[in-house]
Amino acid sequence: MMMNKSLFLTYLYLLIYILLSSGVILYNKWVLSPKYFNFPFPITLTMIHMGFSGAVAFFLVRVFKVVTPVKMTFEIYATCVVPISAFFASSLWFGNTAYLHISVAFIQMLKALMPVATLIMAVLCGTDKLRWDVLLNMLLKL
Repeated sequence: MMMNKSLFLTYLYLLIYILLSSGVILYNKWVLSPKYFNFPFPITLTMIHMGFSGAVAFFLVRVFKVVTPVKMTFEIYATCVVPISAFFASSLWFGNTAYLHISVAFIQMLKALMPVATLIMAVLCGTDKLRWDVLLNMLLKL
């Protein structure tokens, strides 16, 4: 049985995402570890990461025109883009700091808890309703 192109691309992108995510974790641990590269500045590593991501995004949108630029008002930028950016940068900073103190295996176990933590935060913030069947399903898959 042949897999359709859309399903194949979905699985291919998922595989690439998993490989890149694991690669970033291992590389960050290597850079920050006293046994290897010994770069003890997680916030600096985060700033380099964010700067590189911004530069790549700029080139993809403005230079190579991979996607169409979006017109945003200051209000949308201030209420949507800035908070998400702040949360993402904070997540990177604290994640990179964690590499100084815990093992990669433990970090991976903590990442497995992220769907549960996200559901709990969504319920606490009022953007989702608590469904016990969903929570139980997540907990059983841990």
